Amino acid sequence: MIKLDKIHFIAQGTNRACYIHPEDSTKCIKVTISNDHSESKKELAYYKYLQKRNISWKHIAKYYSTVHTSLGNGDVFDLIKDFDGSISKFLLYYLREEEDTKSVKNPLLLLEELRRYTLENGIFVKDLNTKNILLQRLENNEYKLVLIDGVLNRDFLYYSNFINYFERKKINTLWNEFELTLPKKYASNKYFLELLQGRK
Repeated sequence: MIKLDKIHFIAQGTNRACYIHPEDSTKCIKVTISNDHSESKKELAYYKYLQKRNISWKHIAKYYSTVHTSLGNGDVFDLIKDFDGSISKFLLYYLREEEDTKSVKNPLLLLEELRRYTLENGIFVKDLNTKNILLQRLENNEYKLVLIDGVLNRDFLYYSNFINYFERKKINTLWNEFELTLPKKYASNKYFLELLQGRK
């Protein structure tokens, strides 16, 4: 059994809390904190499906295993870190203030790269949200976005037979809906709004 303490705590969502793996600092453990484990089970089934398809994990935190912890069963994923060893911040952090947005030049290019990645690998993100995406700072002033949550498709067994058409159509719809929320969500960030308007 892996013992999880407060010192390992990273963040908490509606249903799960995330901890640094005490035996491997390159990994994290997600533990369900609500009584509803159904979403986690569906998510893991989908991750295992992606593993079987041998997708690229370049822009998604890779799932490794389920372990028993002092807080119950937990799921082990990559812990996304910046080049300096610090845990990467949510994309939300970089879009709230103009100066933080400017520090990454043009986050729209990173979002477009992530969109292409999900299309090329047939990956559904049920909950596209800036709280479910990390911005990882790499060396040489480079960046990339990494999905850490919300990756789920309840219909994956059906759609797996129609990857070339139905998957792309549904993935594009999810992205279009997500992008429509950005101007209102970050209305106070004039620089980001200018980037969005310039893309039209």
